[in-house]
Amino acid sequence: MSDIQESKPVIAVLGGTGKEGKGLAYRWAKAGYEVIIGSRKLEKAESAAEEVRARLDSDASVRGKTNPDAAAEAEIVVLTVPYAAHRPTLESVKDALRGKILQVNQGHYLAMVFRQP
Repeated sequence: MSDIQESKPVIAVLGGTGKEGKGLAYRWAKAGYEVIIGSRKLEKAESAAEEVRARLDSDASVRGKTNPDAAAEAEIVVLTVPYAAHRPTLESVKDALRGKILQVNQGHYLAMVFRQP
């Protein structure tokens, strides 16, 4: 077995201040990833990051930044905003996304579309 430890990519969760985003950030941070929670408002992102860190028993790295700053610093970017906010959010970070992995999480939208009356 090799002594070389593989570094994990930094993950940004854009629109990460809601339940879904904070849940993903918590799980990734618990697994040892550095996570940046993004938001349109810095204060909201910092508050969400503090909330996630408080739930962890370790020295996990969870920070809050604006969406553009979070996208610029991450290698993997996850979009967790509601569908209606996809376009303006992606427009605000498009330059920072060049050459990066973008994951669009649509689970909440699909749940609305396929909900039984």
